Amino acid sequence: MSNIFSKRLLLFSSILLIILLLAACGGNDENASEKGSSNSAEGEGSSKSTTIKIMTNLHTPEVPDDVLLKVLEEKTNYRLDIDWVPDNNYNEKLNTAFATGTLPQVVSVGFQQFDQFREAIIDDQFWEIGPYLSEFENLSKLKEPVLNNTKVEGKVYGLYQGRPLSRQGFIYRKDWADNLGLSAPTTTGSRAIPRPIWKSE
Repeated sequence: MSNIFSKRLLLFSSILLIILLLAACGGNDENASEKGSSNSAEGEGSSKSTTIKIMTNLHTPEVPDDVLLKVLEEKTNYRLDIDWVPDNNYNEKLNTAFATGTLPQVVSVGFQQFDQFREAIIDDQFWEIGPYLSEFENLSKLKEPVLNNTKVEGKVYGLYQGRPLSRQGFIYRKDWADNLGLSAPTTTGSRAIPRPIWKSE
């Protein structure tokens, strides 16, 4: 049971890392000063916890068990208000929230959506988070080359979703290649694997 709980906690923590793309409007000095005073009043060691509002995709019929949420809140001293949106409706809800100015502090964004919001990012409608990553033990270990691929005009606005490096490759049928007298491919180019010529009997 403890093993299952650990796996679920790890899964939920991974989901939380994925959705840490900060999507609050920037450039508003009044809001920034309110945020600053709020942070100083509810800083480390304070008995008050800060609420982080999050919107993310739901890929399963049910939301994750509340027990994981409670453990995360206890360990971080942050209250997580998560709006789980079924994946089929997520794009529509994200666009509506952006158009009406009701985006939560954190949203999950895929590459297509990231490109869609690129102009808004350049327009300073999103917070840059790059300068803060070094302040956190785990975030400071994110891979620089991957972060560089997500930058908009040299700045980081979101966290990438980690994937095993073994996913970056290709698979070929060695037995087919052997039967056709082909050597193992050495590049991912289409010319590396000649198409076999099928002969009818």
